[in-house]
Amino acid sequence: MFVFYDTETTGISKDFTQILQIGMLFTDDDLNILSSKKLDCRNAPWTLPAPAALLTTGFTPDDLKTNKNTNYEMMQDANDWLRGQHWPITFVGYNSITYDEPVLAQNFYQSLLPTNLTTDKSPENGQFNGRADVMYMVEAAALYMPGALKLDTKNYYGLPSMTLKAVAQQNGVNLSDEDAHDALNDIKATVGVAKVVKKAAPQVWDQMMSLSTTQGVEEFLGKNKIFTYANANHYDEVEKKPYAMQASVMTALTGVEGTAGQTLFDLRVDPTPYLKMSVEQLKDVFLSQDRSKPLVLMDKGSQPILMPMDLSDKILTKTDDAAVFEARAKTVKAHKAFLENVAKAAALATQEEQQPAVPATTAFPETMVDKHISVHAKTKLDAWAKEFREADDWHARAVMVEGFRSRFKDELEKDPSLDRFVKIAGRLVYEHAPQELTAQQQESMKKFIAARILNPDPNAPYMTIAKARKELSTVEWLRKKPDSDKWKDVTDTDIRRLKLYYTSLEKEYAPYAPHLTKPANNNAPALPPVKKPSTGFNGKSPKP
Repeated sequence: MFVFYDTETTGISKDFTQILQIGMLFTDDDLNILSSKKLDCRNAPWTLPAPAALLTTGFTPDDLKTNKNTNYEMMQDANDWLRGQHWPITFVGYNSITYDEPVLAQNFYQSLLPTNLTTDKSPENGQFNGRADVMYMVEAAALYMPGALKLDTKNYYGLPSMTLKAVAQQNGVNLSDEDAHDALNDIKATVGVAKVVKKAAPQVWDQMMSLSTTQGVEEFLGKNKIFTYANANHYDEVEKKPYAMQASVMTALTGVEGTAGQTLFDLRVDPTPYLKMSVEQLKDVFLSQDRSKPLVLMDKGSQPILMPMDLSDKILTKTDDAAVFEARAKTVKAHKAFLENVAKAAALATQEEQQPAVPATTAFPETMVDKHISVHAKTKLDAWAKEFREADDWHARAVMVEGFRSRFKDELEKDPSLDRFVKIAGRLVYEHAPQELTAQQQESMKKFIAARILNPDPNAPYMTIAKARKELSTVEWLRKKPDSDKWKDVTDTDIRRLKLYYTSLEKEYAPYAPHLTKPANNNAPALPPVKKPSTGFNGKSPKP
């Protein structure tokens, strides 16, 4: 059984983005749609929607104000609907594993819901849910069964365009410009493309679906001493542009303790020089941006593109020698010291990669969604969060917020970062029932919101009014470029409406952060109504 889903959001930052709309389709194994659900909401006051997001999705500022649902309420509904389906489920999207998945987890987290729904296991049979990405399947089909799909449309870099619209329209799946960027329309198109892949490249479909769970990946690695692996995230960080997907012949080495990481070695490379490398040297190989490096760190939980050798003819070259690959695999697997060093190096590389780009953001509750929690504390927190969600009213929830620090006194002494949960809960109380807070607490929240949206720092990890205005200027510039089709459907009215929106917010919150900004003078005329298209709280201070 499958759940196809898609989200429309306030921006592109995975930590600070809020889902505005989520569409979900429940299908049987033959991809016949059995039921559907579409939910939308308004944005939370501390989450500023990016102009590009609003212009892309068609949401207007008026839509955000008048929508009766909050994000918290929408995520509760989505959670209930998804848990009401027959499990195990494979959750499927388009370009979902690198974007929609972490955004979905973040929005569950900020709604005090379990974040692991897409990889959780059925309470009835113990089988795990899976997650799959149709874009990965399209890319795998292009590489391993070239010609099975029509992919003639090129992107800016001259590579086959892998956007949902481009793939759908070339392969007989209806998705017009008008229909795109509505969550439910995008999902229906994703189901259509999935049907095309399943029919045109059945071996790729079956193999990729078998890799939709960590357990499936581990089973494959256990059965295949050598295999081919293609990195779906083919973007050159040095040249800052994508490159054509590449695959190579690999063997599995070690896992990374405490994570879903798995180390692989490229058997097209002679392993001899690497067998004598130190842990630090091997770590540098893992972190290198050189695409020819032989050591690769793969995520077993993200549907990696792995193929057995009997399905890999299209990527093998005349110089590839199976006997050489077998011998090299035997050598690296038998070298105990090398394997131990690889495991240590991979752990260090993983730790280094997970360091935030802006260290100061570690203070934000949003950036701690994946932070480890002890088993004891997690059990107690889960019970508290369930009690919060099931409380009779917001007064009862406000009382729970006030009592959090005494209830978790011992746990907070061991792990002060657990305080993020009461901050999230306090924000929710403020959004839904500010009257349940003291005047001082309400003032504190307004100062927090003001400090966030009026922050003049261009490197702030979240959207701000300053960044929104800069983004709007870019949109206006691109609209005027004669050689650009970007934002061609955006009107002057759309631009003025957003300018007024950001200015009104600036004026509303400027009194709570007078040191940050002076309200801009915006004399744009009033606009007619538009037809709708088909942390902060801690009880004491405004700090996030």
